[in-house]
Amino acid sequence: MEIKKLIDTFRPAANRDVGNKPARGGSASEASAQQNDRVTLSAGAQTLRTALVAAQADSGVRTERVEQLRQQVETNTYQMNSRRTAEKILEHENSLWERQA
Repeated sequence: MEIKKLIDTFRPAANRDVGNKPARGGSASEASAQQNDRVTLSAGAQTLRTALVAAQADSGVRTERVEQLRQQVETNTYQMNSRRTAEKILEHENSLWERQA
């Protein structure tokens, strides 16, 4: 579907361009030559786009740390701190309950 047709479906009937009807008294060729489509993003959308690009560029994975842990697991030298793990699980669960309240 052409963008113009899509836009026309949301425009009030009095403001729609019909066929090759000239815009404001000019010829059809003048009207098409004068039409310039532009898209402008709001400041919020620009910030969101910047954040999205940055997030896609950085996967958030600390490859050195992952490699270190992988080697420790393979060599059976990984020491898990079960108390710290339990505390983190409880902190996460509590934060989920606080969001719902």
